[in-house]
Amino acid sequence: MASIVILDASALIALYSSADAHHSWALNMFRDTAASTLEMPVLSFAEVLVHPTRQGKREKFLSSISGLGLEVTELPAKAALELANLRNQTNLKMPDVVVLQRALEVGGTLATTDRKLAETASDLGLAVSSPLA
Repeated sequence: MASIVILDASALIALYSSADAHHSWALNMFRDTAASTLEMPVLSFAEVLVHPTRQGKREKFLSSISGLGLEVTELPAKAALELANLRNQTNLKMPDVVVLQRALEVGGTLATTDRKLAETASDLGLAVSSPLA
């Protein structure tokens, strides 16, 4: 079974923004995980869509990522207690907690350019892909 990589919004943003400081890392990370299942929680995906929507380029962006095979995962109501506990435990912002919770749930690798999220995930025993690690 292929591994599962849970993407933080920052990883996908870095991939599609050549001006992003972590663009090269993102290109390599996506190439290295081509055989993996790529997932992103719906909240993170919505975060990624803000900028293309604001620029009137949402459809073009969606078309450009269609080949990634990205699975956008729903956030079930039953996750609320676990999310609250993780937020309390880690002091991360809720969007980061959502990504962290999903990675913990599936035992996946967490991909992010966020230092605090990467360190917290690593401290909790998750594999992390980050340009900062």
